[in-house]
Amino acid sequence: MNEKPDEALVREVQEGSITAYEILVKRYQQRLFAFVYRIVRDEPAAQEVVQDAFISLYKTIDRVDTRKKFSSYLYSIARNTAISSLRARKPAVSIDESAVSVDEVAMEERLASQEQREGVRRAIAKLEKKYRRVITLYYFGDLSYEEIGETLNLPINTVRTHLARAKQKLRDILYI
Repeated sequence: MNEKPDEALVREVQEGSITAYEILVKRYQQRLFAFVYRIVRDEPAAQEVVQDAFISLYKTIDRVDTRKKFSSYLYSIARNTAISSLRARKPAVSIDESAVSVDEVAMEERLASQEQREGVRRAIAKLEKKYRRVITLYYFGDLSYEEIGETLNLPINTVRTHLARAKQKLRDILYI
């Protein structure tokens, strides 16, 4: 694979090089898929999101600041595209399908086996909808409090409160 830095390849794409774009796609395709899959939890949807992210990248390539890290820009596009995908299919997807684990050290230890992951899925499914949504966006969507507030049209303090209550309820369910 080409060993040119990402930023040099981006400059080449900005100058019209399709080959440089193909190198970037090959370089990031698998990593981006793994990242997106953790958010959408559906292989075909993850493949579609990755494709849409690369299309969006190509359309906005002129806006990429080559003095900054390219991968951060690309992952940001992928995350936003994945979240949009989840929003679009939200009525058809239950929290049970889109959530697998809670990303905290103590809880990750409990997820050592498939059986434990199923327990977390069931625990999250038991949460009230307002708590499921916040915990899913925070841990699996990797959104900040502000982004969750914008997404769900909630004040930041409400997001903090819902997240704290969701974590406590999960602890209560999982450690009874």
